[in-house]
Amino acid sequence: MKALIIAAGRGERLRPFTEREPKPLLSVLGLRLIERVILSARDAGIRDFVVVVGYLGEKLKRFLGSGSRYGVKIDYVRNNDWKMGNGVSVYKAKNFFRDRFILLMSDHLFDPKILSDLKRCKLDMDECILCVDRCMKYVFDVKDATKVRVIYDKVVEIGKDLNEYDGVDMGIFLCSPYIFEVLKESIKKGCYSLTDGIMELARQEKMKAHCIYDEDRYWIDVDTLESLKIAEKILLMHDQYYTFDAQKIRV
Repeated sequence: MKALIIAAGRGERLRPFTEREPKPLLSVLGLRLIERVILSARDAGIRDFVVVVGYLGEKLKRFLGSGSRYGVKIDYVRNNDWKMGNGVSVYKAKNFFRDRFILLMSDHLFDPKILSDLKRCKLDMDECILCVDRCMKYVFDVKDATKVRVIYDKVVEIGKDLNEYDGVDMGIFLCSPYIFEVLKESIKKGCYSLTDGIMELARQEKMKAHCIYDEDRYWIDVDTLESLKIAEKILLMHDQYYTFDAQKIRV
């Protein structure tokens, strides 16, 4: 199974750190954000990645290279329209996927066990699955979080302004290629975010929820300097290890 990582945006809320460095290359305890995403996915059995780059994309490509030093393969897609929204970034990668795939954000750190469980979920040809955090232990900015309302196993509403919600969008998906058809129509209507596409899938009753209740299944959206510091504490608390460059790194 392949994974698509969205890494095209500027990271406005982390300026001035992102003035000269793409957000995915910001360091957390000695490893870059996107390195941690790749290594977590690798630990869940993913070896084939497509990374969508945009803002300072050449710098990101030079840093990651072919992926060989991580024991994985990385292909790249250039999104020159990265300012429009992350739905456009996902759509730009449509030619790389013919089967179901994992969709990840380059700034969302997570427990590899979340992905291992998600890979085993059943998925129809025209469905997608979103990981939904039901306990919200690691959601430190609820106001800014993308909230989700779930009925049975289906996402019925998603957005930052929901008054009634059951959990938070973790930015971790299992997708069928049908998502590209949905995003194409959404973009034609001038709706450029991934959330716009997810809302359309929900209207079609094709957006499933994989709900996470276990507080030990950590994740965090690194979007501010404060969340960057919190991410370091979470990783230290979970005593995480990675095999990297033939060395065992403890973080």
